[in-house]
Amino acid sequence: MKKTLALLLIISFVLVSASTALAAKVNWRLVTHAMPGTEQQIIAEKFCETVKTLSGGEFVIEPFAAGVLFPVFETFDAVANGVVDSAMVYSAYWPGKDPLFNFTTQPGSPLSTYAEGAYLAEKLEPWFEKLYAKHRITYLGHAMVSPLYEQLMSVVPINGIEDLKGKKIRTSGIGAQFYRALGATTVSLSAPEIYTAFQTKNIDAAEWTFWDENMRMGFHEVATYVVDPAFQNGTCEYFPLVVNPSRWDSLPQEYKDIVMVARDRIRYLSAMVLVPEMKAKQKWEAMPNITVVRWSAEDEAKARAAGHALMVEECSKSPEGQEFLEIYRTTLWELGYADDAKALGYTE
Repeated sequence: MKKTLALLLIISFVLVSASTALAAKVNWRLVTHAMPGTEQQIIAEKFCETVKTLSGGEFVIEPFAAGVLFPVFETFDAVANGVVDSAMVYSAYWPGKDPLFNFTTQPGSPLSTYAEGAYLAEKLEPWFEKLYAKHRITYLGHAMVSPLYEQLMSVVPINGIEDLKGKKIRTSGIGAQFYRALGATTVSLSAPEIYTAFQTKNIDAAEWTFWDENMRMGFHEVATYVVDPAFQNGTCEYFPLVVNPSRWDSLPQEYKDIVMVARDRIRYLSAMVLVPEMKAKQKWEAMPNITVVRWSAEDEAKARAAGHALMVEECSKSPEGQEFLEIYRTTLWELGYADDAKALGYTE
């Protein structure tokens, strides 16, 4: 009888343990704005691999590149409504949801290194956390920060501000207002659409991340000219990590901790992107069909001034915008960009 009871207890323990382990398994889906095979998508995949490894395979996040599950511009609602669990999609895609998302992009920004961009992203984290929460999405901070300036690629020469007039440019966020202020027209396109738009001459120019990333996208095949640097943005957050609130709240603390460790690992990996980017820049410059130009100091100053004026104007329209501006200009001051901070209204 005792042996039978002991055996029943052992069987019950095994069944309960197996049931508990099964219940602990979590499967998520994560979507990005990046194309398959690009450095940004690879970094997102590393995030998912890290979560799986640290959880012993109990927490699995499956990454999906741009447009695989649904069009990129549907991501916001998909996360808020629980269609997918998480996303890493550039926040400047969402001004249609809330104009405050425009401030993801800071035209005229002088920031040009990963460290500067990451510092600004840290300062802005509470601001973006409140903004996303207003729309039923949990913001977990920056996952990827750009390691250098973006470039502006084009099928026609754009050797200065005057050459922008009448050109049709693919951009995002407040960058669209910036280029319109300089005389261009603009259009918002997701990653899968840019190559074809170049190929069919539906756009004259486009900004999309950096040298290696742009080469992986094949833009060197359809664009002939590159402005480096472009001034619609400085270094900044490219992958915010956002999750559905109910899915996040239902995670055990151990899994939440794993997510944050995985996030911090890809922050490091995004900084390491700098070296392949610099090597890719050399490849672009060596291509016989590519002309890389830099605007004159005078035009660069005009572009920065136009960007700063636009930021001040747009931020003045709401208390949240004014809060953003105060964080932004104070951060520039702290990083040593005194003239830019003052142009944005900073006072000592």
